[in-house]
Amino acid sequence: MSQDGLDRLERLTIRVARVVAVLGLFALLGLSLLILANATMRWLFAAPIEGVRDWVKLVVAVAIGSCLPATLALRQNVTIRFVGHMMRRPGRNMLELFGALATLIMFAILAWQLQVWTLELRELGDTTENIGMKIWPWWQGVAVLFYFTVLVQLLVVVRLAVALVRGEEPDAADRTEAPRSNNAQPSNG
Repeated sequence: MSQDGLDRLERLTIRVARVVAVLGLFALLGLSLLILANATMRWLFAAPIEGVRDWVKLVVAVAIGSCLPATLALRQNVTIRFVGHMMRRPGRNMLELFGALATLIMFAILAWQLQVWTLELRELGDTTENIGMKIWPWWQGVAVLFYFTVLVQLLVVVRLAVALVRGEEPDAADRTEAPRSNNAQPSNG
C-alpha cells in the first residue's frame, strides 16, 4: 500500500472511530438521564424505575468498548517513553513498534475471549435480573467493537512498521485531528 493510501485509510479509520465514540458517549448520556429519572422517581414517589441496574450493566460495557478504537486511532492511549527517549531513532522506533504489537495482541485476545463468552451467554440464554432482557446481543456488540479496535491497532502497527523500515520518526504524538496529505497547506484564516 502506498503512503497516500495508508494516509487515506488512517483518516477514514479516525473518522469512523470518532463517530463510534460519539455514539458511545450518547449512550452514556442517555444512561445518565435514566439514572437521574430513577433517582427523581425514587425520591418524589418512592417508585424507582424497574431495571435501571440492568441497563447500567449493559450500556456501560458498550460505551467503554465504543471509546477504545478512537483512543488507539488517535494514539491517546497511555504510553511510557522514558526508555525510548534515551535511545537513538532505530531503537526508539523498534520500542514503539514492540509496544504497539503488544497492544494489538492484548486486544486480539480480549476480542477473542469476549466472543467466546458471548457465545456461552447465547447458548445459556442468560438474561438480566430484573427485566429479563437477553444479555448476549449486548456483549456481541462489545465484541464487535473490540474487533474494530483490533483493526485500528493493526493499522497503527503497520504505520509504525513503515516508519521503522523507512528510518523515519514515527508520528507518536497525540492526534487531535486526522493526518493531512502532503499536498495540504495549513490555512491562515
